[in-house]
Amino acid sequence: MDFAYHPSLKKSLKGSHEWLAYPDNLGRPAKYSSHLREWLAVPERPARMRGHPVADLGHYYGMAACDAYWRQDLADLAKFLRWAVDLRALDLRRSGTFSEQSPDDGDWPSEFWDSMKAAGPMMLSEWELGRICAERFIEMAEKDQRVNRPPATRMVNHNTNDVFLIGLFSQAFDITTDFQPREPLIEPYQQLLDAWRTKDELVFQSAMQAASEFHISRSKSGSRYKFCEFEKTFDRVFAAELLAVQALRLHDDLPAFEAGHLLVDGPWAVIKDLPDVEPNPLTLQVEAQLQRDYPEFR
Repeated sequence: MDFAYHPSLKKSLKGSHEWLAYPDNLGRPAKYSSHLREWLAVPERPARMRGHPVADLGHYYGMAACDAYWRQDLADLAKFLRWAVDLRALDLRRSGTFSEQSPDDGDWPSEFWDSMKAAGPMMLSEWELGRICAERFIEMAEKDQRVNRPPATRMVNHNTNDVFLIGLFSQAFDITTDFQPREPLIEPYQQLLDAWRTKDELVFQSAMQAASEFHISRSKSGSRYKFCEFEKTFDRVFAAELLAVQALRLHDDLPAFEAGHLLVDGPWAVIKDLPDVEPNPLTLQVEAQLQRDYPEFR
């Protein structure tokens, strides 16, 4: 199998391999897992987690998935990619539950990043989980729109991947939403949103290539005062907003067009046929406990 990747990703992929080898990072899975087990063991419910172990463990396995892609290890990629996607989705669902508990304050979506967590299950064709995450993210964005006024104070404040994914989620799952962006969706994403179901290969490829180039242009580190859409190595390597389009087309029996761009075609050729793996047992335990602690959790 050819683990092809766009040349712009070489530094990120190599960096994931180096990051995992840092002495300070070797013990992260055990550390974050122990924090989750401590939380599970607390008799008084609901309990407060120490730190952010769900997000932190999801980040670690995301880096491990990038490293597995770099090493061309299919078995490790299948395991770590699934574990990362499920943990990132769990973190989003947990935030969505707390957001629902406080309809007029707090627990806002993290701009640029939460929508990518929501798209992850879709790129792996986890459709039930994908719908839940889509609904949760749209609910959080609608609350942000309703409560944070004037519009300049919104958390979802830019017209890029968040807005595109709200539109894609709404179309793919028939979710009605009153969300309106502050500014019109940027042209590359609007072109793709209009064309993702097309049966015209040239139209599809033109839209995917433009969106891919935008993704690459925003795959860089931000600063203390300015964030970029794809700062996370995982989101750079696995362009979930675009890979979700390919998964949706496969699910809807649309023609299996290539994007004509390595950012999408490289990973998609590998992940669309990943072998089945067992979910992370600890993720399942945490999910089950959240369901017991919070009736509105889903």
